[in-house]
Amino acid sequence: MQDELPSNSFDMLFAKARYAVALQDSDSKSLELSASGGAFALFARSVLRVGGAVFGASLLDNGTVRHICIKRIDDLCKLQGSKYVKSNVADTYEECAHLLCKNTVVLYSGTPCQIAGLRKYLEKSVPKEVVANNLLCVDLICHGTPKQEIFSAYLEWLATKNKADDGIHGYAFRSKKMGWGLNYYYYFYRRGRKHEVLGPARDDPYFAAFTKGVIYRRCCYKCPFARLERVGDITIGDYWGIDSVHPGFSDGRGVSAVLINTSNGERFFNECCADECKWIKSTVESVAANNSNLVKPASRSADDERLADEVERAISAGDHKLAFEKLLAPKLSLMARIRRMLPWKLVRMVYGHGR
Repeated sequence: MQDELPSNSFDMLFAKARYAVALQDSDSKSLELSASGGAFALFARSVLRVGGAVFGASLLDNGTVRHICIKRIDDLCKLQGSKYVKSNVADTYEECAHLLCKNTVVLYSGTPCQIAGLRKYLEKSVPKEVVANNLLCVDLICHGTPKQEIFSAYLEWLATKNKADDGIHGYAFRSKKMGWGLNYYYYFYRRGRKHEVLGPARDDPYFAAFTKGVIYRRCCYKCPFARLERVGDITIGDYWGIDSVHPGFSDGRGVSAVLINTSNGERFFNECCADECKWIKSTVESVAANNSNLVKPASRSADDERLADEVERAISAGDHKLAFEKLLAPKLSLMARIRRMLPWKLVRMVYGHGR
């Protein structure tokens, strides 16, 4: 798929959100593996239970992010959690089309540009009525996506910095070991001994640069899909600010913001999902208030653009230390430096929960 897609070729795909809900999955084990309130897992289980297939982004053992297809609930964990990297859709559009033509119910999740690309692909390969009857598209409230090359270089740098025996394992951008929030987790082995690392986004060069909007692909800063009109039947993301909008709804384990955009999405939610979660009707405006990418694309200053270019040049030259220890190095407070030296279980006990 191309990095940048002209918006005028997708105008017919957009639908204005009908309403919004705040949602939390009732399956506590699944909720723990989810970045926010478990909306994706809830929807996926409903499709898998009827023999359907689910497509989504998976962080593979080699550190690459790629779309895969699952058909068993036991494999759902492969797709759960946020991946702040551009996912390679590979041949999943073709695979999705093949399944739809066999009358298999399919849920396809991805960034709005990936969903738009899928819909345009299916227009040419699958009858409209088959798509209407069997496909549910779930798009994400997307900030923007860094290139895979940057994330791969980051993992290599982490492994070198930590003197890891065989690389970084179990990387999670949105671990809930400290509660719902922006906390990363990974582990590695050094001389055969397992070491675990847990910390907030602001303490990590890659994650901090992501949250500040510095290292997205260039096309993300003029994304035609960062708008309230959506290309998915359903849109999902974090319901940041839930406590001020719906006091008492959140219990600290995560809440999803869900936009119901089409009749297909509304029917699916009401008939297949509403009874298996805690939810409350909300407003699109309340969701958008703390999710600016529902209204406009991310932006960055000229200085940040030059910084991103320097980072890419350093990575291309193989100088990962320059990229992550100098150019993207976060300014750490004394408390952050102390936190980095503590075992993650002690960090969780001392610093508690929260975003």
